[in-house]
Amino acid sequence: MDRQTIIAELDVSSSRVVLGPTLASDFDVTVYAERLPVSHEGSTWFHVTVLAADFEAFEDALAADPTVAHSEVFAAYGDRRTYRLTIAPDVPVMTEHVASFGDELLDLRSTADGWRVRIRTTDRASIRAFLEFCADHEIDCRLARVFEASEPVGEMALPVEDDAFEVLAAAHEAGYFEVPRATSLAELAEYFNVSESTMSVRLRRALGHVVGSLVADASTDPTETD
Repeated sequence: MDRQTIIAELDVSSSRVVLGPTLASDFDVTVYAERLPVSHEGSTWFHVTVLAADFEAFEDALAADPTVAHSEVFAAYGDRRTYRLTIAPDVPVMTEHVASFGDELLDLRSTADGWRVRIRTTDRASIRAFLEFCADHEIDCRLARVFEASEPVGEMALPVEDDAFEVLAAAHEAGYFEVPRATSLAELAEYFNVSESTMSVRLRRALGHVVGSLVADASTDPTETD
């Protein structure tokens, strides 16, 4: 019998977790995890993408953040930057605890004063264990909501190149695919600092790659055409 998928959303706010002091600072910033933290030979790296009105203020807060041992800009584009952070020693890494239970971290992004953690699991006991982990490390954590998912949740595993993914993600976030559209091709072109014709080509190529992958995967009787 299939096991029920459970989605838990938790709000974490603490100066002890990575970027906790920075996220508690009083300025306009949005942070979300690009990749899960990776540990090697005693160091743990964390890639985050940041949307900020004032990157200088954000980087000043980052430099003073005791949870971050080192930071560098990994990529910069328009009003967002991706940073590679080295998490300071002795900082509890929440994602490692999630992985230790075999659960899946669906999303990790900033709130007004901390992180919103979104976890997929099949066992409510692991949610209680996460709350206990936070309590043991003196991390403020509140269960925002928990629900059973009747449909698949999470990212679709498609082999999309990084540049194509960036184009599609930016267009989606800006509302380009909404009806009616919340942004124009010209605005997207300005965001990527390219011409409208170049932006159009990039979008068509990225969409063509995704649609082609879906069609190929769904086809049960593929035939060759001239």
